[in-house]
Amino acid sequence: MTIDICSQAEALELAEETKEKTEIISITSLDERDVKFPDNPHIQEILHLKCNDLEEEYDEEGIPYGRPLPKPEDFSGLREFVSRLTCEYLIIHCWEGTSRSAAVAAAVYEYRGRRDTLHTRRVSAPNTLVYRLACRELGI
Repeated sequence: MTIDICSQAEALELAEETKEKTEIISITSLDERDVKFPDNPHIQEILHLKCNDLEEEYDEEGIPYGRPLPKPEDFSGLREFVSRLTCEYLIIHCWEGTSRSAAVAAAVYEYRGRRDTLHTRRVSAPNTLVYRLACRELGI
């Protein structure tokens, strides 16, 4: 299976163009609406996850971000979704495609035994808190 790590805009394009059996993990912030993907008969299932792209409560100057940190329940359903994957192509996106999506993709890759192909469109900087919480949900 190919795991494509991308931005929300790229995910929408890929979802519209895909011609192979595809599933999607769509990651948005807590205050964002779920992404509405185009109708495409090749898209089998979409998992919507909501968490903010934060690793710490405070910035380097000690000023609070004022948004909740990701928590374990934000990843509820990830293990069930990943264990049921039957697709050839998995799209994992967040807003920019560099942090939360890269972290979840790394956890999925580990869970599936590192046998998939990871494809990223830019330099990634996985959110370490998101990675730890996704791994926890996946039991790794």
